[in-house]
Amino acid sequence: QRRSYIKHAEESELQLSAITNKKNFRIQILQMSTLEALPQDVLGDILSRVAQSSRRDVQQCMTVSSELAEAANDTRVYNKLNLKPLAMNPLTTLNKYKALMVKCLDSGNGEAHYIEGIKEYFYYNNDAGLHHLRLSAANSYEDGIYLYGLIMFCRGEIEEGKKYLDMLQWQKSKIRADHCWRNNKISLRGIHVIKKALYRNTMRNNKPPRRCNLNDMDTRCKKCYYYKQMKKFMNHN
Repeated sequence: QRRSYIKHAEESELQLSAITNKKNFRIQILQMSTLEALPQDVLGDILSRVAQSSRRDVQQCMTVSSELAEAANDTRVYNKLNLKPLAMNPLTTLNKYKALMVKCLDSGNGEAHYIEGIKEYFYYNNDAGLHHLRLSAANSYEDGIYLYGLIMFCRGEIEEGKKYLDMLQWQKSKIRADHCWRNNKISLRGIHVIKKALYRNTMRNNKPPRRCNLNDMDTRCKKCYYYKQMKKFMNHN
């Protein structure tokens, strides 16, 4: 039964994709009649899948059917909603998207907590932002995992910082962590990042042995990896 449900949900998701493309009105009508017959709980699950790829597609679904519009208010939709454009520029949510952010935060959307965490911790210089970044990491949002781990390390919470940075398995490949840092830098554009004395003290106390070339940021071993990630952060803007 579970396999049959997943297959049906995937087929319905394809139907929604076809509807939002608006290429064949007659096909849309047939697909809509099939979709509207589904229970709201199932529609909510389907829309949550659509939400992962595009907020615009969810908005489009809401305009074509009252049943879909109702299903779009499902908590699962807000939990999975793709907020990438806002995550790349968190400051856009200072005066806009407030209702959307509240719903996404209430639903436990990891990307929303990342956005809120950056605003609170870096823009408002409020430690409450750490709570949001931790929730972002807890929801497996990788940019949040990296940033939370990095900040905790910089604040002297060494083991906590390592735990989260290690989740990205940098020992096997540094690609994921480096990608997260690139995204973090984009998210922090336009925000003055305060380089706290606490951060400098942590760097001083965790300086790796001399045999590690501290100016070679591409070569990072287990003795200098965390230090060099801190150095990148401290050298940012």
